[in-house]
Amino acid sequence: GDGVYKTVDGGKTWKNVGLRDSRAIGKVIINPHDANIAFVAALGHPYGPNSERGIFRTLDGGKTWQKVLYKDENTGGIDITFDPRNSNVLFASLWQVRRAPWNLSSGGPGGGLYRSHDGGATWKRLEEKGLPKGPYGRIGVSVAANSDRVYALIEAAEGGLYRSDDGGDNWQLINDSHS
Repeated sequence: GDGVYKTVDGGKTWKNVGLRDSRAIGKVIINPHDANIAFVAALGHPYGPNSERGIFRTLDGGKTWQKVLYKDENTGGIDITFDPRNSNVLFASLWQVRRAPWNLSSGGPGGGLYRSHDGGATWKRLEEKGLPKGPYGRIGVSVAANSDRVYALIEAAEGGLYRSDDGGDNWQLINDSHS
């Protein structure tokens, strides 16, 4: 890929609005209360390191982008979601991954699950409190309609489907199937 595209006419025309070197993008979300605020989980170059990866935020409809969550040149953003009741609360996951012609190396110390309470300005890595020990591979995250319940599907040695019933403070393993 060559960045993020935006349409303002229902998909008839599209314009590139930046992040041209992010290559692979895991997810794009738009604030349900302000269409000028959007987040991009940028995975980056699948075959090599690059710095345009992590979680990016725009406050002006894509005119400018700010890198708000970044680990290193080998770890990118793969998922991000809003709390449906409070768009200042977000959950995001970073994935350390490298694709080669002969394999996919998934997981490493860069991967993790994060939460922000201030619209993505600052982030806290969620660790322990029921979550498996790392290293983590790919993580999918979603917040239920009641906002207190959060689900995370975590690739790890003791991975599986984890659930929090208190907004991400504490977690429990719900299903350990790796299929």
